[in-house]
Amino acid sequence: MERQLEAYCAHLRNERQVSEHTLLGYRRDLDKVVAYCKEHGIADWQALQIQQLRQLIARQHHHGQSSRSLARLLSAVRGLYRYLNREGLCQHDPASGLSAPKGERRLPKVLDTDRALQLLDGGVDDDFIARRDQAILELFYSSGLRLSELTNLDLDHLDLAAGLVQVLGKGGKAR
Repeated sequence: MERQLEAYCAHLRNERQVSEHTLLGYRRDLDKVVAYCKEHGIADWQALQIQQLRQLIARQHHHGQSSRSLARLLSAVRGLYRYLNREGLCQHDPASGLSAPKGERRLPKVLDTDRALQLLDGGVDDDFIARRDQAILELFYSSGLRLSELTNLDLDHLDLAAGLVQVLGKGGKAR
């Protein structure tokens, strides 16, 4: 089991190019699955059944895991089994019949239009920092960029002649 898990993590890192944060989260979740399997005498991924996976999720929920954490655990297991099936290392997926628990969704606090316009129309000082901050606000408000995309922008990403910005989004994909 450990060897296939290592190969899957290498696949995530090298081929799927997931972030280090995602990789660590998936690895932590899949280590919980491996520990559960060892505890219950399950020697390989083919032997893990849906009932056992359901029991593991119930146990994690009982220990205070949030719905989001349980959903990520299921996502990690689904991804692992997709990989194992594609590589011919396993013929079933115990997670395919399970749905993630519904979590409480909080809506983000949004900036109302008047306040946004007030920020954008505010007088800009002549100093460099004030102009930079104004440009950042305008780009952020008008483009729909994620904050992480905005903070990762570099001068090389700008095409001033065409009026374009190339952004590297999730998974390093350009948009």
